[in-house]
Amino acid sequence: MSLTGRTRLPDAEMPRAQAGRRALLLLPVALALPGCGFISNAGPRSNAVTAGASQQIGDAGTPNVPREAYSMITLSPGVIERLARDARPSQFGANLLDLMPQAAPLGMGDIVGVTIFEAQAGGLFIPAEPGARPGNFITLPAQQIDGSGTISIPFAGAIRAAGRTPAQIERIITQRLAQRALEPQVVVSLQERRAAHVSVVGDVNQSLRFPLDPGGERLLGALARAMGPKFPAYETVLTLQRGGVSDQAILSDILTDPRLNIELRSGDTVLVTREPRYFVALGAVGQTASITQLNRRITFDDRRLSLTEAIARAGGLQDDRANPSSVFVYRMENAQALRAAGIAVAPTAGETVPTIYRADFADPSMFFLAQRFPMRNEDTIFVSNAPATDLEKFLRLLLPLAQSAGNAGSI
Repeated sequence: MSLTGRTRLPDAEMPRAQAGRRALLLLPVALALPGCGFISNAGPRSNAVTAGASQQIGDAGTPNVPREAYSMITLSPGVIERLARDARPSQFGANLLDLMPQAAPLGMGDIVGVTIFEAQAGGLFIPAEPGARPGNFITLPAQQIDGSGTISIPFAGAIRAAGRTPAQIERIITQRLAQRALEPQVVVSLQERRAAHVSVVGDVNQSLRFPLDPGGERLLGALARAMGPKFPAYETVLTLQRGGVSDQAILSDILTDPRLNIELRSGDTVLVTREPRYFVALGAVGQTASITQLNRRITFDDRRLSLTEAIARAGGLQDDRANPSSVFVYRMENAQALRAAGIAVAPTAGETVPTIYRADFADPSMFFLAQRFPMRNEDTIFVSNAPATDLEKFLRLLLPLAQSAGNAGSI
């Protein structure tokens, strides 16, 4: 006992007490470290994402544009409602959807039949003698449209057939025979299609090239001829190649939207490919703590996938690390879609704008909004760490040092 009334610790305990006091003195440093790069982290912190945005758009949609980098949009009912209009994946352009069905013209190699009718016997083709032949018509032998694109009709000469419809050829033959036959009427029929073909190739059960039916053929009909796709509809993409231009749509969208089941044209090629859509989950997601194999690249398992479902597939938020108010979705967003949603986009922006959507799952209503937020192919979900996680990491580094100092002093 000292004369001052203070209890003096034994000499053996002094180093440990001093180490504990040093740890307490370093506590303010620990609290400040989350803002610097000393503590390891799986990605950017919440405040870094917010501070780095070129514009931040909240519920009111009012932008503040200090510089051009990326846009951060806080999810709200208004934002989700506006963006839902452009939630569909890539699909056929308006130039294909607006085309009306039309009869494919004849081409070189097609085989046609021609029948000529006259008003009565005694004309150019029907003998005057009764009983010489039944009926008042004559059927010419079937002809193949030759390399010059013509067919030959007695007393009418060579008729240009390639590039014309049967109805057009009928009118031309009728006009040429009008001065020689008795009120002639002509019927031209396509007997075998050899010129207009459509090809279906790729991930189908039977690749094929088939003649286009005179009555027309639609996309799903051609796919049925190829015995269907090999893979599920939600990860099967149909690419239509026409006239040197390609356009594509997901099969599951074609099945649900009749407008996408477009009319095929002669020379079209339908390429069927498997293109699984996926998203990437990073940061404090539950899968990180799982003992199973880690897979941060997760494929869609249905035609549509919401943000809620995506987080669930990634294992949910990790309860001892995640900051529920800082869940981010990284996406290259279409600039026109953002403008249509009433979101300011810089005039110098290209076709796509780097965009981050922020979801605050500390708000219970966000779970309802997240169910309506559609995920897109190649989206990235990042869940930021909670601030206390950085303090915990620092203490795990500090306490062994303090214990080592105490152990060294006791020797």
